[in-house]
Amino acid sequence: MAKRAIAVGDVLSAFEAYPIAVEADGLLYISGLRGGRADAAPTRFDQLPADFQTQAQGFTMADAMEGAFSADAWTVHENLEKVMVAAGSDGSQVLRQHVWQKDKRFFPQYERVRIEWQKVPSPSSGLGVADIAGRFGRYYGIDALGVVPGLNARYPERATVRTFDNKDLPSASYYSQAVRCGPLVFLAGHIPIQTDKPGKPVVRSYDDVPEEGRVLMTGRSHPDSRHGPIATQTWYTYDRIRANLEAQGLSMNDMIQVTIFLQDIRDFGAFHKVHRHFFPEGGPAMTVTGFDEVGHRGTLIEIEPTALDPEYQIEARPVSWPVAAPFAGPAAVVSGDVVFFAGMLGLNGHGHLVRDARDIEDDAGQRIVADLEARERVPGLAAQCWAAWTLLKDTMKLADLPLEALTKTTVYLADAEDLAIYEAVRSCFISKDLPAFDCVVVHGPGPVAEALIQIEAIASTNP
Repeated sequence: MAKRAIAVGDVLSAFEAYPIAVEADGLLYISGLRGGRADAAPTRFDQLPADFQTQAQGFTMADAMEGAFSADAWTVHENLEKVMVAAGSDGSQVLRQHVWQKDKRFFPQYERVRIEWQKVPSPSSGLGVADIAGRFGRYYGIDALGVVPGLNARYPERATVRTFDNKDLPSASYYSQAVRCGPLVFLAGHIPIQTDKPGKPVVRSYDDVPEEGRVLMTGRSHPDSRHGPIATQTWYTYDRIRANLEAQGLSMNDMIQVTIFLQDIRDFGAFHKVHRHFFPEGGPAMTVTGFDEVGHRGTLIEIEPTALDPEYQIEARPVSWPVAAPFAGPAAVVSGDVVFFAGMLGLNGHGHLVRDARDIEDDAGQRIVADLEARERVPGLAAQCWAAWTLLKDTMKLADLPLEALTKTTVYLADAEDLAIYEAVRSCFISKDLPAFDCVVVHGPGPVAEALIQIEAIASTNP
């Protein structure tokens, strides 16, 4: 089944070069959506439906503040519904969504809007970002993955298996813990909140986990106070994921992809040690980024997994890294007609980050990068963009796929200004049959401070 670009007449693309959504094999990949409407950008409660205007407090200053955030959230969800309908589906078939928030203090305003739009919410991850990139970006951005039932028997209607009010594994806010779509299981971003205890406290130290969770504990107060918070939060979060999967008859070995959102990328090393405790060999394709705000106040990590149900007898085939592996897990996992890629960084063949045009191996690439270096905001950006796309291309070649098989790419950058350099490089690799796309601006585009860009990608084996 060839991939199909979705056009929506009255929803304007935040990224003009890209389709607003792409359907492939019955799955729908939705580009980053922003608020506003084609004719206007509502900013007040009185510009929203009458039933929702009751959320206003009735005082000018409070309503001016909360009304702006509520209106932006409302029109983002309005646009999401329009895209789903244009593709032949509707909002009840969203399998996963990411909610990028410029200021998480206003999460309550967003949640009230979501309750109106999604009576049974999809799994989601809600993160604080440095900026909302793209046209019309204000306070919120959403990208999503959905299904169009009836196009592919493998991917029927969404089945919600863990709702937001599940008494055994209660959610931290208004989202479903997990949904199924055929063989694929999409879990929400999990955070280290003890939702089964009064007050839902944050896991903070080795005292908050059982003996088996004290993976990095030394018994010495200084090192334990440093890596204890991230180590215990990582262990606890993975343990909650394990419980969620086991409740569905699955195991950690069924995970094929995972995205890690860190509050502080300096915690990457300690996180990685605990990650390898759960996945001593193999494991899912992984992306690690540093976000401006993660989960609740005090949480240092959010983990968002995707699993493949073995009952469907679809092979999860790992694709090896074409360079020295930068972190645990394969470069990609082929799961039937969907391929999930690990985060693609600007690496050379030895698995180290490139620094400038001199580190680019092909002559044409060197010349292009050298020209772009005069315009880049920070040294090394153009070179890392080129190396990341080279790594993605080489990984896809190992999976016997062309770049045109891509259905969704998300680029993580430290500044919205960097998108111009990224796009100049991207156009050298692929300029037609573009995937859905989002740009996320965060303090840590990759797992280490020197990483200036990271590409997270999904592809179809039937382009």
